[in-house]
This record gives sequence, structure tokens and C-alpha cells, in this order.
Amino acid sequence: MAIPITLRKKIADFDPIREGITVQQFCKNIGVSKQTYYNIKARIAERGRAGIVPDSTAPLNPRRVYDDKIRQQVLQARGTLQARGQDCGPWSIFYFFLDELGYDQPPSRALIAQWLHEAGVADINARKRPRKSYRHFARGQVNELWQIDAFAYRLFDVPHTQVTIYQVIDDASRFDVGSQAFGTPENGTDARITLSGAIDAYGLPQEVLSDNGDAFATYHRGRLSQTERWLASLGVQSSAGFAPTTQGKDERSHQTMTKFLDARSPTTLAQVQQLIVDYRNFYNTRRRHQGLLRGKMHITPAQAWEIISHAQPPTQPIDPDVLWTKIAKQYHRIHPDNQADTLAADTVVATDNALPEVAASNRAPGNDTKAIQQDTPHADSSTVMPSSTGVNALWPIPDKLWINKSGVVRVMGHGLYVGLRFKNRAIYSSVTDDYAEFFTDHDGEKLFSFPLPIQLNQRPPGGQININHVVGMWHRQPPELKPNLSGPRPSRREKPS
Repeated sequence: MAIPITLRKKIADFDPIREGITVQQFCKNIGVSKQTYYNIKARIAERGRAGIVPDSTAPLNPRRVYDDKIRQQVLQARGTLQARGQDCGPWSIFYFFLDELGYDQPPSRALIAQWLHEAGVADINARKRPRKSYRHFARGQVNELWQIDAFAYRLFDVPHTQVTIYQVIDDASRFDVGSQAFGTPENGTDARITLSGAIDAYGLPQEVLSDNGDAFATYHRGRLSQTERWLASLGVQSSAGFAPTTQGKDERSHQTMTKFLDARSPTTLAQVQQLIVDYRNFYNTRRRHQGLLRGKMHITPAQAWEIISHAQPPTQPIDPDVLWTKIAKQYHRIHPDNQADTLAADTVVATDNALPEVAASNRAPGNDTKAIQQDTPHADSSTVMPSSTGVNALWPIPDKLWINKSGVVRVMGHGLYVGLRFKNRAIYSSVTDDYAEFFTDHDGEKLFSFPLPIQLNQRPPGGQININHVVGMWHRQPPELKPNLSGPRPSRREKPS
């Protein structure tokens, strides 16, 4: 609150010796704080009697007033960016004015957002957590981590042909080191071709992050894909996450590329491949990335690639034992004392009670052991799941089963309820003469087991049986016992007449 001139004059003329009262009592009498008193006294000592007059409260940088012409240009810029298939939010429009229209002082991002809202053209988004509450994940050096992911894109031809596009993004600089399109569904061969082209152009990364697709990393499911083996031979580590947010940078770049391609309506694979070349030039060198802030301005991925220091490339291939140890960590140790039955130069056979890490520990030094191939749809990977002993003919239990959406898996004619937390999951079986074990596909750990033949201590009236009723069963997380599972439904209440 501004201090009136009359009070300022009283403060300027006050002398505690002459008045015979303290400064504290004087301030109390006129109703001002001691800090205000000393501030005004300091201004007067510095400026003389002119210090009594307060400074202007007008802002040092007054708000710039824009006419309707600028407002219309903002709306036109949004339309131009949309037609190009580019992002058309407030930041994109701000940099469009700055970089392409040559404005030294374009309207601020907040003002552009206000105009878009008033014009009714801005997308309405639900309120989200403030961005400052998120923990940002980014490596500190270029080539320290690459993210790779693939997505399906439909062409604008009559049959709506679907192609697969692979994108490889450097985590630190957001630089697109290699994007390619193929006419085949997602597979490891095309993924390795994409990575090989990026490596030839920009050198080896230290690590490659992907999802758990069969074309990339499968170690979470107890298998080694050919892509993982190939990267390890180059000394490059491979890792995978369990959620799309782990690859948030790559997932977001899919949206940017899709907009770019949709605006040009490609009808052939060759057109998509050429447009990807144009897209990478635009994305890397012209599009300012909102995740790359230097000072108060955003920069392009190409500028970040030059500014940020580069990590040293790997020089030695990764020891195969390291890969086996990586897989072994995904499994629960069931019988650590048991050993693998057979060891060969090209195969490792894990018995029903032995785990892959046990078999790996018994390999001769220097043996580049590979895992045996299982009857699995993953043709591009080698499985190291606990294998069947070949006696499944005694018990009609397939090597692979499926837990349906109700948490029920059918084993030897029984519908076993194993819990909703495991619904829509594949499991693998390992069967001996008198025992059956089942392992989850997504993490390779043992889920449940029971002796054979299946014996029940209670049979509910319905066809589904809670696994707790199986004699001698073991379950990693036993489901809640439901006595009326699949029993007759209660009759509906009669409506009052």
C-alpha cells in the first residue's frame, strides 16, 4: 500500500532526540512499520527532499498492445502449420513468427494461447498434473541411450495398406538418428536394419531402450532375441521397460511423424520412405523441441546434438555370461541345488527343476552357448524358459496355455481359477511324471504348480474350480477362495407390482 505524502513528510522531519520519543513509538503513532520508516529515511538521505516523492508504479516493460491484424495472423499461422502437418500449439506459433515471419518480438506464448481460446480453435484438454510435478528422465550425453520403437501406419491407397515405421531417437538430444519404413509387420530383421543404418551414420550407442516386443528385447520373458544378441556382439546393452512412458520420447515422436505423413497422404511405401527423409530433416534441423530448453528459448535436436557432449562408444562385445545373468534375474529360484542334465556347445537344456541361471553356471568357460528353440510363436527369439521333459503324452497338458479374461486356465479338462491379476496372460508348462509347473510368459517366474493327477478336496457345482481346491497346489499369490465360484446365479428380485 502506498504511503501518503503527508506521512512521508512527517517521517522526513522526525528527529527522535528533538521529539523525545523512540522510533518504535513514532511509527506506532502514525501507523507505519519500522521497515517503512527506515526505507523512506534511506531514500531521503540518498536523494534529499526529493526522496519524499515515491517512484512511479508503472511497469518497466509495459504490456505491448497488438491490433487485430496480429491476432488474425496468429489464426492464419495455426492454419498454415496444420496444413503442413506440424504442431500448431502456442509455442509452435510463437516460433513460426520468430523463425519464418521474422518478428523480433512476437506475441507471447500466453497471449497466443488466450487468442486461440477466444477464437474457439484451441483443443480442449482435461486438466492434468502440473508439469513441474513430473520427474523428467533424460541421459546426460549424446549416444548414451537410444530409444527404438515401431508403429503401424495405414497408407491412403484404396486397400489401406499397412506399413511399419521404426523410429530411433537419441535420449539426450531428441535427435532422430534413424527412421525407416517397411512393408512387413514388426520383426527383428527390419529392426536390425534400422539400427544398423543409424549406427553407420552416427556411431555406436552405449545402450538401446525398447519395449518388450519380439523384434527388440525379450529377456523379461526368458528369451534372447536376435536383436539383443546382435547388439551384444557390438558391445551395446539392450534394455526394456514395462510401460509406454518408459519410451515417452519415442512414443511422442510417433504423433509428430504421423501428422507429417497424413498431411501428404502417401499411397505407396516408396512415398513413405521419401517423406521420412523429408521429415527427419524438418524434425532435426527446423522444429524447435519443447523438451530442449537453453536459457529462455527452445532449440532443435540438431543444435542439441552439437552442444551436448558425446558418450564414448563401446569397444568390447558383451560377454554371453552377462546376457545369461540378465535373464536369470527374471526368475524365481525354485530348486537351486538341482543341476542341468546335459550341456552342449550349441544348446542348453534346462530340466523341469533347474533354472536357466543354473544351466548357465555349468557351461564350460568360453562356450558360446545358445538356448534351445521352443514351440513358440516368437520366431525371432531363442527361448530359455524351463522346457518340457518330453513326457507330456502321459498328461494332456500343452506346452503353452492361456489365462482368459476371467482369470481361468483350462488344464486337463478342469477350469482352474488362478486370479484376475493374471488374466489375459500366456503361461508355459513344465511337466514330469507326477508333477506340473507353470511359468508366466511376461516375467518368466513360476506361477503355480501341483502334483499329477489333479485331485480336488472340494468340487463346486460349476465348471470352474478355485486353484486352492487342488490337492498339493502351490501358487505365487493364491487367489481369494470363492466357494460359490461359477455356481448358479441368484434369481433376480421380482419388481414390485
